Amino acid sequence: MRLFEATHIFKHDWATVSLANWRKYPNDQTPHVRHVETLHQDVDPETGILRTERLIMVRQNVPTLVRRLFGGDTSYVLEYSEVDPRKQTMTMQSQNMTFSNLLSVGEYIAYTPDPENASHTLFTQSAQLKASGALCRFANKIEDMCWNRFKDNAHVGKLGLEQVVSKILAERQAMIVPQTVLT
Repeated sequence: MRLFEATHIFKHDWATVSLANWRKYPNDQTPHVRHVETLHQDVDPETGILRTERLIMVRQNVPTLVRRLFGGDTSYVLEYSEVDPRKQTMTMQSQNMTFSNLLSVGEYIAYTPDPENASHTLFTQSAQLKASGALCRFANKIEDMCWNRFKDNAHVGKLGLEQVVSKILAERQAMIVPQTVLT
């Protein structure tokens, strides 16, 4: 079993970063994420907590041998998320649905205001990767390969989120400019 952990400070407020997360896909940095489908979404009327269940289709560029072993390069991930606007927390848990009998990948992500600077957002990410079944004898090699791929995808995922944040900020600025011109 391999563990992946990362933290990052986005130099944007929590509301902007959490909004960007919903608009993250598609983006130029993460072409491997092909489709996101919202399966269920509800808001608790008493707490205001938004709960969402999404199915994410991912197509990885993998070596031919891996493609043959796993039967393809497309996989599906089930994601559960909660957004608490009062506490300013957004948490997401995801688990691969495809090939999970051979390789299990569970991920946990949280976005919270940075305790050292409330105008920034703290991103924490952890993942557990575990090879099993027919892959047990190659577990270390496969887990290492997947860990490296996960690390690369995590990096471009942050770049993609920054790209979406920039679009949101530009949209906000475009909305402000006409108002100042009119006054």
